[in-house]
Amino acid sequence: MKKLFHTASALALFCIFCSCTSQTQTEQFPMVLPVEQYAQTLESDTTAYLLDVRTPEEYNEGHIEGARLLNVMDEETFLAGIDSLSPERTYYIYCRSGRRSQKASNLMTERGLKVVDLQGGYNAWKENYNSQE
Repeated sequence: MKKLFHTASALALFCIFCSCTSQTQTEQFPMVLPVEQYAQTLESDTTAYLLDVRTPEEYNEGHIEGARLLNVMDEETFLAGIDSLSPERTYYIYCRSGRRSQKASNLMTERGLKVVDLQGGYNAWKENYNSQE
C-alpha cells in the first residue's frame, strides 16, 4: 500500500512539473510577430487588448481599429497605465516602426504582463491592412 501511495505521489509531482515547464516553454513573452501572424493572433485571442504606444498626434493621424492609446514617451503616465493593467490579458502593442514598442514591451514584461509586439509597427500594418484614418 505504501508503495502505491509513493508511486501515485511521484506521478502527481511529475505531472505538475511537466505542466509548469510546458507552459513556460510555449508562452515566452514578449513576442514579436510579423504583421499577418500578429493580425491572426490578435483576432483569435479572447484575452487580447490592443495598445498603440505612439504619441496622441500619431494616433490621431491613423491607428489600428480598436486600439487604445498609451504613449510610452510620457513615461510617468505610461507606467501608471501599465500598472493598472490585468496580468490575465495579452497586450498587443505597436508603435510606428518598432523601436518605442520594444521599450514598452520591456517595461510591460518586467511587470509580469504578456506582450505581443508588431514587427515593423504601424508602417507594416498600413502596407498590409486598412487603417482607421
